[in-house]
Amino acid sequence: MTNTEWQLSGNMAERYEEYLVPVIFMPWANHLIARAGLVPGDSLLDLACGTGIVARLAAQSGVMATGGDINPAMLAVAKERAAGLDASFHSADAQDLPFEDEIFDAVICQQGLQFFPDKPAAMSECLRVIKPGGQAVFCTARGLEENPLMRAQVTAFGRHFGEETTGAIRAVCGFPDPDEMRSVFEGAGFGQVAVEKVVLDLEAEDGPAFVNGLMMATPVADRIAAMTPTDRTALQNDILKGFGTYYDFALRFPHSANIVVASRSV
Repeated sequence: MTNTEWQLSGNMAERYEEYLVPVIFMPWANHLIARAGLVPGDSLLDLACGTGIVARLAAQSGVMATGGDINPAMLAVAKERAAGLDASFHSADAQDLPFEDEIFDAVICQQGLQFFPDKPAAMSECLRVIKPGGQAVFCTARGLEENPLMRAQVTAFGRHFGEETTGAIRAVCGFPDPDEMRSVFEGAGFGQVAVEKVVLDLEAEDGPAFVNGLMMATPVADRIAAMTPTDRTALQNDILKGFGTYYDFALRFPHSANIVVASRSV
């Protein structure tokens, strides 16, 4: 069966935090927090929080932040990195949130919606926990053709391991249609649903080091770890080549996503 899940464990979650968060998820987190218009004292749910970068950055600005995810390894890293901040982290299924009604001023979800098995149910749950007048701010990647980061991995993993191993990377770009996204939010009862294409220019100063960390923070990390050093280097080089002109020791590449901002009526 093709793996389309990102259930990283142990050291893979730590590598995700070390390599992927600074280059990919931190820039997007700052953008989404700004979109949410949060002020000190507001309450935030960082849904599908991963290692908690949205919650941590918001808490640093005086927001009462809560993170929710189904991945124990990610939550463990999130709790460790949030020490001293007003942020808590909980095991939380998006389709059945363990929170009371109307307690959050905003729900932010970064690159999680595409993985929810029951998107209408998850959006209904988000609406339930948002205060009247609050809002949801969600970000999901657009297609592979617009995202060299995922496209390079799909090409290289397919070549080295077989097409069946590319499912998890393809799934990152598996919900790219803005009209479908709008429909899910409107169907759940959100009002004033706006969907916008946004492209951030991301940068890794040391491209090979970033790709090496990236490889070991994916669902095929175990297979990569079992490769010979020569084969692992060949895979790394193929991923770097897949970035084309965006690679010149440093990696500077566009990352394209749809952002949904939807409100709960007062």
